[in-house]
Amino acid sequence: MFIGPKEIKSTKPLKEKTDTGIQLIEVEFKDGTVSHYSELMFNKINSKEKCDETELREKRLIPILQIVLTTLRDWGITPGELPYFSVKLNQSLNFNSDQALLKLVSKYGPKLKSLDDIDYITIDRILREK
Repeated sequence: MFIGPKEIKSTKPLKEKTDTGIQLIEVEFKDGTVSHYSELMFNKINSKEKCDETELREKRLIPILQIVLTTLRDWGITPGELPYFSVKLNQSLNFNSDQALLKLVSKYGPKLKSLDDIDYITIDRILREK
C-alpha cells in the first residue's frame, strides 16, 4: 500500500479522535517517517499503486471540494458572497494556525499575543533544541 510515492510499512489507530469523532490513524512509512491522518483522509489517499505528489493532492482535495460545493449550493450561497466566504475561511484557518504556533512558542518564553512578538532569542532557542 502507498500514500503518494511513499510505501506504507504499518498503520495503527490512535486513541485520539477529531472533535467530530473521526478516528486518527498513525502511518509509518518504509522510509522511517511517520504521518497522522483522519480515517476519512486515509481511506481516500491510500492505494495499491504509487502516485506522484500532484495526483496525491488531487486525492486529498477533490473529496473536500465536493463537500464544500454541495454545502454552498445547499445553503444557496451566491457567487457574490464567495470572495467574502474565501476571506473569512482563510482568516479562520490562519488564526487557528497562529494560535497553535503561539502555544508551542510559549514553552520557550512569555505568552505572546502575536507571532510578530517572537524575539530572535526565542527563535534561536527553538532552533537549537534537539
